[in-house]
Amino acid sequence: MRPLIEKAAEILKNDANTSKPPRIIIEAPTAYGKSTAAPLMARILIESGWCHSFIHSLPLRAIVEDVYLCLMINAFSSSEALRNNCRKSETVLREVKESLSAVNIGIKDIAYQMGEHLLSNQESDELVEVKDVLKKEPLFDARYVITTLDSLAYNAFRVPVTEIFSYRKHYAIPRTRIFVSATYFDEAHMIYEEKEDEESNLFTTFNELLRMLVAAQTPIIVASATLSENSERHLLETLQEAKIVKLDKTDKSDGHLTLVHDKEFEENVTSIQWFSSLLREDNLKEKVKELIDTGMTVFIARDTIREAIKTFKELKESLELNDDEIVLLHSLMTREDRSRALESIRDEKTRILVATSIVEAGVDISFNALITDASRASSVIQRTGRVCRKIERCKENKAHVFILENKHLDSRIKELLENAENQKKQICWRLPYDTDSYLGYGPLLRETGIPEINTKLKRSLETLASPLLISSRSIGEIVRNHGYGLVRTFLAEVVVADPELLNGAGRRVNLNKDSFVTSLNKLRLLASKGCIDGLYVALGTREKATLRKISPIEELYRQREEISLDKYFHNLQKTLADPETRYNFVGTVFLLKTNCYEKNLGVKEDVLRI
Repeated sequence: MRPLIEKAAEILKNDANTSKPPRIIIEAPTAYGKSTAAPLMARILIESGWCHSFIHSLPLRAIVEDVYLCLMINAFSSSEALRNNCRKSETVLREVKESLSAVNIGIKDIAYQMGEHLLSNQESDELVEVKDVLKKEPLFDARYVITTLDSLAYNAFRVPVTEIFSYRKHYAIPRTRIFVSATYFDEAHMIYEEKEDEESNLFTTFNELLRMLVAAQTPIIVASATLSENSERHLLETLQEAKIVKLDKTDKSDGHLTLVHDKEFEENVTSIQWFSSLLREDNLKEKVKELIDTGMTVFIARDTIREAIKTFKELKESLELNDDEIVLLHSLMTREDRSRALESIRDEKTRILVATSIVEAGVDISFNALITDASRASSVIQRTGRVCRKIERCKENKAHVFILENKHLDSRIKELLENAENQKKQICWRLPYDTDSYLGYGPLLRETGIPEINTKLKRSLETLASPLLISSRSIGEIVRNHGYGLVRTFLAEVVVADPELLNGAGRRVNLNKDSFVTSLNKLRLLASKGCIDGLYVALGTREKATLRKISPIEELYRQREEISLDKYFHNLQKTLADPETRYNFVGTVFLLKTNCYEKNLGVKEDVLRI
């Protein structure tokens, strides 16, 4: 067990023996093991009597999948296929199993909750045994629940995730289970970084959720890699008497702050030879060729989907690589195309990955070199966590980080590079503090702002939280007033299909393979380019869904206007009034025309041009 985790566990155990609910903040670099420490924290709090169950909250679905499948289920399962797919340390898996078994939590007591079903597009016989033990639990009826922050917040604020659009809201059961659990907020930096210094629904909901859990006297743990000083200050004020445990170059304890020096971790990450420099955009292709010619693998991170697609196409054409050697990953790709790309990476066939922020968390990958846009310091730190992540596979023990010198460049990152050059040092992107040999990334976090509170949403959340009882009608009105998105903007499912082929009887689509989820802003862009055919209702099963059009896109969208959610839900409720449709209902999807999509590339580059 790493020293910082050991110290955090010691503090938590001591605080659990007091009359006040324990609350700690754990700060450690990427790949340090914060997520894998959660079961140990659960054991301590359950054994001390502070809770009966444990909720592990994460900001993204991809991270929920990794923690639930690759950490929890993998720890209890004997599936070789899962071992090969996840490649987690056997030592870590053993520690996870021992911690949970000590408080009588087994594989049947662990569940997940998010907007998707895990392994739903997995047809391999190898994982059948794993699929049989997976447990999705919208009501949080499990001893250990790994959930998205969205699902946690909706249930906490009396909007059950299974009944968001229903007239009835049976909120008492999932809400009560939250109040008798301890909550572990993982990857918390992503909440603070969504919209720095701008009004944010995600931050506002998180803030109100913390306040409510504090009032309920529940134990709270917050874990993160890149919390800014302003984020720390907010957490300390909100959590009331919380303690911070963070990595530093010395051991020190002073009131609420405990600094831990992990000598072994420091020696490991500084044993890598780090090289960081600016790279002109027009030299990108030349640099990539130079790197792969020397046998290195390269991760290229772009800030926009269009730039990622453009970079991918240019590199593939100029370097003449096959489909496994260079892959693309972004959010506007179908589930099947994303799975195929991730499989190539896991099989170590990929020499070049071009991706957006979709791989900043929840995807366990390791490359020798990174070329990245740098509009946000925290994103760069997360992306460098994918360079020499597995030190033993790092070619010649060298990590190369190239910051693209373009319009996206954050001045703080440029300043850190200049300071390193002036001091004749390099930057170790795994350490927040300076050593004799390297500068740390700490200065990048000092003046990072936090989002502003959305006061309208705050008042609504207080209304949902405060009364002992509240009517389903009142809940529904509040949800509608906020565009059906209390945490984030409303997300829509989009399926790629040819509308002409759906007219024939028996034509079906596989939503688990041929669809993706996107925001209303991106959906509006796709609609403005004539790529969205309309809104369809899916009947049957996700694997074999029959699509029936319930609204042309023109009814929901007008030029330079938003997608009308009121019209969307009016059409949906009208459709579900038919009992035959209601009992075969799978969901609603927007149909993306096939001429706007390219296999393995996603939505076409010219469609995304504004």
